[in-house]
Amino acid sequence: MNTDVAGLAGGLFQWLLGTVFPPRCVLCGSAGINDRDVCASCYRGLPWIGKACEQCAIPLPDHRDGPLKCGRCLHSPPAFDSSLSLFSYRDDAVRLVHQLKFNQKLAYSRLLGGLLVDAIRSEGTPLPDCILPVPLHPRRLRQRGFNQSIEIARPVASAFDLHLDSGSIARARNTPTQTGLDRNQRGKNMRGAFEVAHPPGARHVTVIDDVVTTASTVNELARLLKKAGVERVDVWSIARAG
Repeated sequence: MNTDVAGLAGGLFQWLLGTVFPPRCVLCGSAGINDRDVCASCYRGLPWIGKACEQCAIPLPDHRDGPLKCGRCLHSPPAFDSSLSLFSYRDDAVRLVHQLKFNQKLAYSRLLGGLLVDAIRSEGTPLPDCILPVPLHPRRLRQRGFNQSIEIARPVASAFDLHLDSGSIARARNTPTQTGLDRNQRGKNMRGAFEVAHPPGARHVTVIDDVVTTASTVNELARLLKKAGVERVDVWSIARAG
């Protein structure tokens, strides 16, 4: 199909979809805004991250100017090069992630992925060669039925016409949950958790996760990707805890 015709057809489909099923706020049920399933009031009330460390996305005091790094990244830089995260992991951000992750509200991935798209565009974030969702172990994937990171990544890949790489890195170990572990314990828990199924063949890869806490998971992935020949690894996530 001709590219212009395909684009027109896609735009018409989105218009029809928005007309027949207009966006509704998943938090309160009011009319959504900007083709997103969140209303203006709930959108403003989300715990958006303002100033943040450019490498790990940990929130920083708003009065600090310019691109900044936190003390931890200055003294002990992670394996990844930069991060973008939308929310502090609290309040309605927790609710949104939990509804997707634990209550199988897959429709929430359209909202979360769409908000990530908006932030990438607003920030002028450099686009990678491909995006790589954090993989789940096959046993956990069977239990949950889906990988929330892949579902969040789909709208991002579609919006920017990026390759969604869900096969280069595999989960080698079904690691215990990170909940309740401190930073050192999380780091030890993730060592050897992933393996290269085949080299991604990309110079610039962005890892997508739902929540980054101590960054142990994404750091292990970045370390492995760089060992496999990737030059730059960024991290995009919905929420940042810690």
